[in-house]
Amino acid sequence: MREKFKQWLSLGNRANWVVFALFTLLIFVQTLLFDHFAFRELELQPSAQNRIAMILAKLAASMLFASFTFLLRDKRWLIALSLVIDTWFVANLIYMRNNHILLDAEAFNMSGNLHGYFWSVLIYIEWGIDLLFYGLTALFSCIYFFTTSSKRCWQAWLGMLLLAVGTRLGAEALYVNDKKKTTQTEAAYDAVPFIREHREPVYGTDFPTTVANTSVLYSPLYITSDYYLMINEIQPDRPLTPHDYALMAHLDSGEDSVLLDSPLIIVLLESLENWVLTPQIMPNLYRLTKNDHTFYANRIHTQIVGAPSADGQMIVNSGLLPINAGATCLHYPRNTFPAIMKLAPDSAICLLPHDTCVWNQTAMSPAYGYDSTICYTDIDTILFQKLDSLVDEGYRYIQCITQSTHAPFVNEKYSRLELPKSMPWVMYNFIRGFNALDDGLGYFIRKIETDPILQNYTIVFTGDHRILHHEKRQQMLRYARRWSKKHAGTEWEWISSLTPDDDCLPLVIYSPKISGNPHYTGDCYQMDIYPTYRALVGAEDYRWRGFGINLMDPAQKRPILEDEAFPLSDRLIRNNYFQR
Repeated sequence: MREKFKQWLSLGNRANWVVFALFTLLIFVQTLLFDHFAFRELELQPSAQNRIAMILAKLAASMLFASFTFLLRDKRWLIALSLVIDTWFVANLIYMRNNHILLDAEAFNMSGNLHGYFWSVLIYIEWGIDLLFYGLTALFSCIYFFTTSSKRCWQAWLGMLLLAVGTRLGAEALYVNDKKKTTQTEAAYDAVPFIREHREPVYGTDFPTTVANTSVLYSPLYITSDYYLMINEIQPDRPLTPHDYALMAHLDSGEDSVLLDSPLIIVLLESLENWVLTPQIMPNLYRLTKNDHTFYANRIHTQIVGAPSADGQMIVNSGLLPINAGATCLHYPRNTFPAIMKLAPDSAICLLPHDTCVWNQTAMSPAYGYDSTICYTDIDTILFQKLDSLVDEGYRYIQCITQSTHAPFVNEKYSRLELPKSMPWVMYNFIRGFNALDDGLGYFIRKIETDPILQNYTIVFTGDHRILHHEKRQQMLRYARRWSKKHAGTEWEWISSLTPDDDCLPLVIYSPKISGNPHYTGDCYQMDIYPTYRALVGAEDYRWRGFGINLMDPAQKRPILEDEAFPLSDRLIRNNYFQR
């Protein structure tokens, strides 16, 4: 037996085995590095069993790719394979920083729907980290040339392939067993170990955590199968349960025929986070938060999933939450959405900063109740002048979306705010970009304060989503702490109070129906925006009450928790519940 094993071991000769071991080690180290840079924000604390499953899954993926060593006569093809793997790692890291999830079928399905947005990715490239993966491949390439072999060995490849699959099956068994222990529910899985039924990576909200516990190299297998289902419009069966209908009996129990009794303007400020709404950065919007007839909440937790601006627009307009895979607008433009603007007694206008192909806006604007869409390409100063001109022309129902504060925040050049040059450049551009936005917004806010016609409107200002990822926030926090020690008591002291340490957005609502200047200081959600302004525009009796609460009603209790609302909303949208 020992002789047979030695004979089998030498089938690929020693050089092949050395290259195989090096390539396995290379990919394994890269998967661990990827997990560190991609998932450190999650602060995962896996059990011992789950940790072993994680290591085995990554080792199995590494062995699977390295086994091609035995099939190739020209081993230089391994360098090409390694570069492809590097590119996959780096692409996922950049996408994770941008969207807080990993590349999935949705990401590929959106690629043709975001024409002109590719440049915004540049800000999320971190050269020191991203080039590290290519550096490891370069190191492997150098070692390879000293240990090369042109011998091909099918037997050794088959043996390594079986070993890799066996290791992966073992990891899957440990993962499934541990999940059953922690969730106390029976998970359903396909017979094929790499593709789970009701896949968490694709359909669930726990995609990053799942990949962290397996390997990002397996996600193409999930993506391929899911993309096939997507383009053929085949979705897993997700019927509404009796419990869902019981919840909806309370949430969807009003009238159908309701008309708005107050003109309404919704202003979505691109990428607005709560910490920049200060008297130094956004003095005009900040001033409005202090005025009579203005409601202000500064801790709105974002609930976007996979298509940030599109998801934010849907939540604010309809009170629904995104499907778990995100990018609702791509799949369900023909759905009947319970949008407030559908209740407008006359025309509703959508004012966009981009082409109507983006976010499938051509189809989604009518789905949300907008009769016509106007596109502009100017800076946001011009946008608010156009918004004011629409009001002067008699339009009473308008949504407008800003653009200048979209990553990579290049419109900071229009800002007059002086900031220290030592500030991290992303934060420098981000802050000055919102100062420039506020300068244009100031024109419209002054009209709110002085124009008796505009003072009869209900006007909603909020952000569509957060934008800055964990590393950028931590960089700014460290800078602010250092700054506070050096500049306490000076005119620059306010910089030390900038703390971008959460995922919250602000909400500012002006309405003649608001008495005084109420503030809501507690934690709340984007799903609360719809019920809050719904009560101000005469739609309180409208059938769809939404998942959230009216933040101006302190006595109101939450009808449904966020964890329940997400899967319920997913099923409502997939089943087109509101089409009656």
